Amino acid sequence: MILLITKITEKNKHVNDVMNKTNSIISNQIKWPTLHALLEKKIMKKNILIVAIILCAVSIYSTTNAQSYKTGLGLRFGGLTSGLTLKHFTNPTTALEGIVSLGRQSVVVTGLYEKHAPLGGAGSAKIFYGFGGHLGFFQDGGRYYYNDNRIYTASTVVGVDGILGLDFKLNKAPINISMDIKPFVDFFGGNYFYMDGGLSVRYTF
Repeated sequence: MILLITKITEKNKHVNDVMNKTNSIISNQIKWPTLHALLEKKIMKKNILIVAIILCAVSIYSTTNAQSYKTGLGLRFGGLTSGLTLKHFTNPTTALEGIVSLGRQSVVVTGLYEKHAPLGGAGSAKIFYGFGGHLGFFQDGGRYYYNDNRIYTASTVVGVDGILGLDFKLNKAPINISMDIKPFVDFFGGNYFYMDGGLSVRYTF
């Protein structure tokens, strides 16, 4: 009887060891990257693609119907540094843009100097490019909203930004729409590079 109990105990121990190893393997396989992170990345890429198609269609129309504007205030969507955006033209070809972005336990403030040039004749959509910098404040475990792969400890992060995009204002409506690619580098315990893209919609005045 004692021998039988001993064998059963040893068998149960072996089964438990196998189950623990299996669970460990499964956990390691799905932990990095997490399913949540993969879904967020797919959604972001899909949204940017949809926005790009819409923007291209509208920009074709805007080449003969676009107007200029002085200042625009609105929101930037789809990118790592999405948030509140303010754009102000100091002259017909030069603008200053500020972006305030809220991430996961983080706030990033970006400032950009941008040059604009019409794609066609007067009143057409404009291509713009520029550069700037940013300052980020991260709590322990903070990160950019669409990026789960890099987590910051409590710190202040500084970096440099570049930007390239397309900008236009709707005819007979106080609405400005722009789409951009904004690569940037964070300087924090090393140099971390991000390729950031987004769509901005602003009210102009």
